[in-house]
Amino acid sequence: MVYNNILKKKSVWIYCTLSLLLVFIILIVAIAVIGPSNLIDVYQEIFYGSRKNWVFLVAGSHGWSNYRHQADVSHAYQILLNNGISADHIIVMMVDDIAYNTQNPFPGELFNKPNGTDVYQGIKIDYSGEDVTKENFLNILQGNKESMKTVGSHRVIESDRSDNIFVNFVGHGTSGMLSFPSGHLYADELNNAFLSMYSNRTFNNMLLYIEACNSGSLFDGILSEFNNIFALTAASPRESSYGVYLIEFTATKTLTFLGDEFSVSWMEDQANFGLLYPSQVKEIVKKRTVLNHFNTIRALVKQSNVMPYGDFSVGQDKLSSYIGKPPEVFSKPSNSSQYSYSSKNKIRVFSDSIISAKSDKIYQMSEEKNSEQWKQRVEHNNIMRKIMDRVFNGILQGVVRKFPNFNNINLTELREYPSRLPLDVFPCYRQTLDQITKNCFSLPKNTYSLKLVHIFFNLCARAINSKTWKSEEFDFVIQNTVLDVCIGNLSTFPNLKKIIDTY
Repeated sequence: MVYNNILKKKSVWIYCTLSLLLVFIILIVAIAVIGPSNLIDVYQEIFYGSRKNWVFLVAGSHGWSNYRHQADVSHAYQILLNNGISADHIIVMMVDDIAYNTQNPFPGELFNKPNGTDVYQGIKIDYSGEDVTKENFLNILQGNKESMKTVGSHRVIESDRSDNIFVNFVGHGTSGMLSFPSGHLYADELNNAFLSMYSNRTFNNMLLYIEACNSGSLFDGILSEFNNIFALTAASPRESSYGVYLIEFTATKTLTFLGDEFSVSWMEDQANFGLLYPSQVKEIVKKRTVLNHFNTIRALVKQSNVMPYGDFSVGQDKLSSYIGKPPEVFSKPSNSSQYSYSSKNKIRVFSDSIISAKSDKIYQMSEEKNSEQWKQRVEHNNIMRKIMDRVFNGILQGVVRKFPNFNNINLTELREYPSRLPLDVFPCYRQTLDQITKNCFSLPKNTYSLKLVHIFFNLCARAINSKTWKSEEFDFVIQNTVLDVCIGNLSTFPNLKKIIDTY
């Protein structure tokens, strides 16, 4: 009897061991045949259902001088649609004031490169005009249908725990924020949205491509390395991103950039991949990871440092699991002459290769032009800049003078971009900038202000780090100083509220 029991136990042990060994062998074979990334996809489909891709494309600016942002987003839409992403799963947010702008000699058309095709044709815009706000952005991202039921197309990202999300924002930014036409989206607000989405398991993985100056500051030391979110930014926390393809529309005598260096680089890389590897292109694209794409973009972008942040495990995913892949990968140059604006003889291209320049370049070149209208526009813009400089300096010096902990502060250091952006500083930062917008001039409506507002982050950080920090006391000093400079000094700064569109 004892002997039989031993045999039975031994048989069970052998059976379990062989079963585990068989499972292990099957797993090894599966990885070898279909690859680890595909195996994860199979697992997801078995246990959570088929994976869907959601895309959110956002141009956060407005006005003719920001032509490039809406051209970038329109181009991204065409690429993703061609890559097999369903139009029902692509949400587009942009003011849409460029294609039919009176300064556009090609009504209803946008171009993202010289001799390129019209990228505006067929685009479906869900939220335009005054609907382009940070509040709507956050509601759409988090799938808040109730908040959007009376706005635009009402569509939101309706992802579940098995779905991937790709977010592409193109616009202006500065330390710890992205700019929208009527307000700023701060890093702590964006991070709170991510934390909520992750805790509620509303997505599988998320990939962000952010085109804006100082865009790295949104994530550096802020975005978790373990929340299934990976971000690529056009620039590091303390540097600008740049426009490309500077051209002149000869019919309207206006200068503009057709694209942005980071955006153009990642999108043109998609189009040119087949030209570089014609015999291997399908296999390479099939296996290409997000980190592979990052390394390529980083090498292509020359004027800023493309930076990665967040959960690097997402970087191991196939790029196609976020942006799709075309049914026929590009293997030869496309014939774009049918839609090429160069054939219409209405532009002058300063360079048909990727050259980068700050927006200031437009004004420098404009001063060389004979157009009296251009000269007046540039002169007015420069005057508004000087007024804004004086207002900011007045507020800065007033706060330093009134706040007792700032006796020996170095003003030069305050004017440098912050190297760290602790989350606990953002409430003070936000309240300070809100005071300036309320009592002086609209910061969101004057892009030039983005070059200056970081000094108030530094002020808030210094105050919070002081031994005798009291938020109420500092808020009182800020509020009274802003009122003194902007309201109590009308003879020096009259009509501040009328300052808009200063670049």
